Amino acid sequence: MSNCKSFTCFKFYYFYPVIKAIVIAFLIIITNLSIAFPQIRSLDFFLNQGLSGSPVLKDINNQIHSNSVDSLLVKAGVMPQVNFNTFLMYAPVINGYGYSDPITNGQNFTSTVNVTQTIFNKKNIEANYSKYGIQNKSIANTLKITQNDLKKAITSQYLSAWSAYNEISINKDLFNTTNEEDAVLKKLVEQGLYKQTDYLSFLIELQFLTLQITGVEIQYSKELTALKILCGIKDTVNYSLVLPDLMGNSRVYPANSPLFQRFKIDSLGIQNEKILIDRHYKPEIKWFSDAGLVNNEPKFIYQNFGISLGLSLAIPVYDGNQRKLNIQKLKNSEETRRYYEDFFKMQYDQQLQQLTTELQQTRQLIPQMNKQKDLTRELIKQDKLLLNRGGLSITDYIVAVKNYISIQKDLNQYQVKTLQIMNEINYLLQN
Repeated sequence: MSNCKSFTCFKFYYFYPVIKAIVIAFLIIITNLSIAFPQIRSLDFFLNQGLSGSPVLKDINNQIHSNSVDSLLVKAGVMPQVNFNTFLMYAPVINGYGYSDPITNGQNFTSTVNVTQTIFNKKNIEANYSKYGIQNKSIANTLKITQNDLKKAITSQYLSAWSAYNEISINKDLFNTTNEEDAVLKKLVEQGLYKQTDYLSFLIELQFLTLQITGVEIQYSKELTALKILCGIKDTVNYSLVLPDLMGNSRVYPANSPLFQRFKIDSLGIQNEKILIDRHYKPEIKWFSDAGLVNNEPKFIYQNFGISLGLSLAIPVYDGNQRKLNIQKLKNSEETRRYYEDFFKMQYDQQLQQLTTELQQTRQLIPQMNKQKDLTRELIKQDKLLLNRGGLSITDYIVAVKNYISIQKDLNQYQVKTLQIMNEINYLLQN
């Protein structure tokens, strides 16, 4: 054909093998990368890995166990306390110089077992048990909040990784669809229905698609690695991810949410501290007893084994108004707690309302985007038919392909945005 003898045709046939080789090379790389995703992983897999391996959660669980030990210490503290004491003293008088003998007895040897126990302190014991019970509730509530924080972070990162993975699938699908036209267009160019420059533009667009796929592959690898680091997963396998089905949590009464429970628990802790301060200023009665040996004359040591019993009473009288000052500190703490609770509730209501509205608006856009995507895909099918008959310019076909890519990306972003908003709402509505 005369058309193929022109200088333009010469340039086309000169560069065509190079461009074709580049496209084929990218196609091989993409195919190999597709094979590199053999394992399918869902969001639940990463959540389980992250929750089971988190050192923070293990630390909090250990705090719960330690707090249980503190409760046992309270119980141990109210039991009779037994001590063994030994005392040996010698005060010599030399040439009439030394301690007064009637006071020191010259020498003293004491070896006794002492027992003491506070009595009539039931309310003190209850207040201390309440203290550690409240601390246990606080730690358990912190555990729930930390678990939900971790779930939220893992879910958010998973959605970022899935978005990149889904974009890979979109671009590969479009690449395969577009690549099918290569052989047809080449024949049409040889027949003179299309210019070699138009076909060259088609090959460049095909190469651009391969570059896009490679770029998204790199982004996916980065997002997946970040997800693995967050979950404590050590392997380097590239997983296939599935779209998560985030079920919306039902609206919970704020008082039952761990986010609000922390304020209630803090209030209980402050009230219990007031009780402990009050109990500190109540009279304290103890009984005590000892049994053993008390002697100052070794020759009569066998006669000095004995026992003793007694009661002690301690009544606080004056401590420089420490009680009043400590109560004032607790009142300030309670006032500060209420300020934080009221402010958080205001933020909570506003954020939940804003997210709910944003979710509704975003969801309304998705059906429209799907409709636009279907229309554009149908347009590409029709354009392919026209292109194969030489009734459509290659440039117009490339424009249609680019529009489809743009719509798919937007749809992907809206899908991920919807799930990210649901993730935020689920966090606020945690139980």
